[in-house]
Amino acid sequence: MVLAAGLAACAVNWPPFMVAGEVQATADGSIVTRDDGSRQWAYLGKPLYGWAKDAKPGDRTGDGVNNVWRVVKSGS
Repeated sequence: MVLAAGLAACAVNWPPFMVAGEVQATADGSIVTRDDGSRQWAYLGKPLYGWAKDAKPGDRTGDGVNNVWRVVKSGS
């Protein structure tokens, strides 16, 4: 239960970048299946997340948080 609560709290700040509909990944992008069976976008096999404090397209305030989180750039 503690792990689930921690994951839920984390997902508030770092919402998973979920796959919508029936799409196929291309190039370095991929799709990973989460423990609950839902599908999430990934880059080079690493799951992608948003950042709750980004308010509009182009915001990158989560880049470098805790010296862990990084922005994936288009065409990277």
